[in-house]
Amino acid sequence: MYFNKKLLPEIVLVNTQLPENLGATARCMLNFKFERLRLIKPKFSLDNEKIIPVCAGADKVVKKIKVFEKFSDSIKDFNYVIATSNRVRSQKKNEISFKKLKEIISKNYKVAIVFGPEKSGLDNEDLSLCDYTIKINSNQKFSSLNLSHAVAIVCYNLFTLLLKKGDSNKEKLIENVAKKNELLSFYKILEETLDNSNFFNVKERKKITFQKIKNIFCKYKMSSEEVRTLISIFKKIR
Repeated sequence: MYFNKKLLPEIVLVNTQLPENLGATARCMLNFKFERLRLIKPKFSLDNEKIIPVCAGADKVVKKIKVFEKFSDSIKDFNYVIATSNRVRSQKKNEISFKKLKEIISKNYKVAIVFGPEKSGLDNEDLSLCDYTIKINSNQKFSSLNLSHAVAIVCYNLFTLLLKKGDSNKEKLIENVAKKNELLSFYKILEETLDNSNFFNVKERKKITFQKIKNIFCKYKMSSEEVRTLISIFKKIR
């Protein structure tokens, strides 16, 4: 059965450590028609000789990779950013099911699915910019997956769901969900306003406190109009 490949999310890898994992990830992606891949500061050159042999023919994925220095820059054009994490974090993110994610994708929203470094996973700063986490059920006593295996499982689940006919009992989604570049602009103005009002009494705690504040806004998906309204309010306050 055919479906539009442009609907498929983009895969984002943050600080990937092993070139072999990049090659294997590209191969897994193409197995399930995923072709768009973004990297944030990989720990190796994309000319590394280990990548192409391991990708086993998925050269088209490797050749189209987009590389960024900062995670926040890599997600500006997305409406939804989904984190993958198997660690307990201080930041509690709402979990999204593959079925719910399929509904979002089917609405033509731009979606990114983010995988952190092999050793540690996503840090709290990057996680604060994500809307949801997605979970791969596994052995609780041995839950750590190889990066490429985790990508393969996520891609397979979405590929399989998107081949199925739609569900008539879908929950209504927010229209015109704001893209991350709009939220990042709002966060910048919010941070400046809080700085000017001496909100961050303990400077050493500012980073953690502001991560928590961003997490509050991420829990509710705002439309572009709502974000513009908030920006206007805080500009006026400032």
